[in-house]
Amino acid sequence: MTDEVSLVRQSRVWLAPYPFLYIKLRRQTIERMSEGTKQNQRNIIIANNFTSNELDRFSTSDFRWADNRTKQFQHRQVKKGEIYQFEFGKNYKPEMSYEHRGLVIGVKQKLLYVLPIFSYVAAKHTDVYHPTDNPNSKSDMFLLKSSEFSFINHDSVLKLNDIRTVSINRILYQQNGRLSPDSDTYKQIEQLILQKYFPSFYYDYNHFQQKAFLLEKQQKENDAALKELTSKNDELKEQIAALQEQLAQNNDNQ
Repeated sequence: MTDEVSLVRQSRVWLAPYPFLYIKLRRQTIERMSEGTKQNQRNIIIANNFTSNELDRFSTSDFRWADNRTKQFQHRQVKKGEIYQFEFGKNYKPEMSYEHRGLVIGVKQKLLYVLPIFSYVAAKHTDVYHPTDNPNSKSDMFLLKSSEFSFINHDSVLKLNDIRTVSINRILYQQNGRLSPDSDTYKQIEQLILQKYFPSFYYDYNHFQQKAFLLEKQQKENDAALKELTSKNDELKEQIAALQEQLAQNNDNQ
């Protein structure tokens, strides 16, 4: 940098008759110095904040992005409940980043709605939700046990509060196994998502669902009562008809 500064100072004398050339040279030198400072700052940030493992994932993510960003969309049929390996890219904490599994919960043309899956660590994830072991947990993590799901080799965690909208081109490959949308587990996952993302709507939905249940119950009771009244009414009609017939016979005999 000192050489460039000296060159600018000397150029002030050489280019005195041509002030516009001096100004241009000075601007270019300042820009180079600024870019060099920025690069040094970037090197310091990288050295202080990234492990070698994360730098490797960082570069892999960038390579995949550069390689795939202009490619045609993948031709594959993706369904709800399927599990894929995704490249989520670089993101801010606590967003999911880099390569992870994900459960597809929605498909809209070439966009997928995905819940990230990552490894369960008992010491770190102390209060994860599980429908049997910990049903009262308010955690944003849903425990998937390897003993309950054959498509995972070890206990894993589903991140309920981090729905990702991703391109189909972020798929690296498909994992074995699938959570059927008709299964109790999948329905429970959808219910928990609705509860966490839209609590007011979820409350109103439950309220109206309960109200609809009570109205349906009342309707059934009313239908049963109406059926009973109709039956009694028919019996009374038959009794009246019999009495009228008997009365007519008595009048004939007189």
